[in-house]
Amino acid sequence: MGNTSKKLAAKCTLLTKDEQKHVAATFRAASKNSERIREDDLIKFWGPQIDPRLAQYLTNFLFGSGQEKSPSVDFNRFAELYVYNVRGTVDERMMVTYNSLGKDYNEEIELPYQLLREYCESIASTYIKILKSSSSKRAQTWISKGFRGRACHVQALGEAVAASIGGDMDSAQHHCTANQLSSWLQQNTLLKQLAELVFVNLYGINKKQGDESPTPMPTLPSLLPLPEGLESMPDYPAFIDLSHIVWLNSHIPQKYQHKWRFLFSSHIHGESFSTMAGRIIDQGPSILIIEDNSGYIFGGFAPEAWSLGPNFGGTEDSFLFTVAPKMRVYPATTYNDHYQYMNHHTKTLPNGLLMGGQFNFGGIWVNADPFGEGSSAESCSTYRGYKRLSREPSFRIRSLEVWGVGDKPVIDKDSDEREVSVLDTNPEAKAILELAGRTRHSEGIREPPPL
Repeated sequence: MGNTSKKLAAKCTLLTKDEQKHVAATFRAASKNSERIREDDLIKFWGPQIDPRLAQYLTNFLFGSGQEKSPSVDFNRFAELYVYNVRGTVDERMMVTYNSLGKDYNEEIELPYQLLREYCESIASTYIKILKSSSSKRAQTWISKGFRGRACHVQALGEAVAASIGGDMDSAQHHCTANQLSSWLQQNTLLKQLAELVFVNLYGINKKQGDESPTPMPTLPSLLPLPEGLESMPDYPAFIDLSHIVWLNSHIPQKYQHKWRFLFSSHIHGESFSTMAGRIIDQGPSILIIEDNSGYIFGGFAPEAWSLGPNFGGTEDSFLFTVAPKMRVYPATTYNDHYQYMNHHTKTLPNGLLMGGQFNFGGIWVNADPFGEGSSAESCSTYRGYKRLSREPSFRIRSLEVWGVGDKPVIDKDSDEREVSVLDTNPEAKAILELAGRTRHSEGIREPPPL
């Protein structure tokens, strides 16, 4: 069997030596030690971990369709499908897409948008299937806490990936030209990452024990971050989905994508603005996620640590988003710098949390007192393409969470001393931090253990 693997590997120079070993082993297993793979055998081999639609698309590429369909394929053709999807040129990826959708690669042929959308959904669905069947601690921690990877949210993820092909993600699309497909394949990094991770797993590359799930290529960031702090929450009330995490994590700066740190939940820590403020101050970049009383889920990425004060903070890395009923991201316009604001116990300025826009017209406004009320304006010049995030302009908060992203920032002694000085002159902020500390102990809430 070892000699068979070497003979197979020698047939394809597109593969690296390490890839040759793994792909040859996968080919041998799927072909039942034959020189060629039959379609039925390959579908059965991939069956448990692949969306049935993607299985059909891939067999279209491998075996063809119609009268020219081949009953089996050799090792070279099998290896080409992997190479083209993982590190192929734009032309090679275009060819795979056309052939997988049952079309000849011809720049004059337009692809039906609905077919392309289903192709994206099948890739997203296969990725989530692989995650859910993984034994890694990373994936299982999310899943065990209620992040399920539900079909409706997986479908929304695929729709969001496909919708960017036409520029305006919410305009009606019917067909896709070759030029649009080419630009889309070059610019859509999430699609490329999903496809790479799917094929790395379908072809058995990097099969080893480890935390990553699925195992990424050495240069590829993980789409699923490491969760920190959930283990100490026995009854965690998850209201977002694995697909939402993948979508949001792909849009934050890469240096923060490896870890999400659980900071605050209105269900666990109580509906208290002071408690929320105390738990998110000085925690570095974070993601705010809100579910309104109509089931809409939305929020914003704050690239700077939250702090109490009368001024706006943040940078142009900030963005707002919605994940239900659709997944959309609204990046900064740089028209103004009203990215993040948080204040409490002041008489001259609004008390609450604001992301984008102006006071009384914010992209997201969370009221400090009474906590639980919020609003989302019809328009917001801070973020490009913005549309109202909540179902109604004013809403009740059903759930609110804040996650720190990336490693917890290290605050040096000098900055601690400066903070003490600021708190001495700001008794309201000092009271909030002291209240947050008492809340931790009175509720028996422990700081999340390091992983």
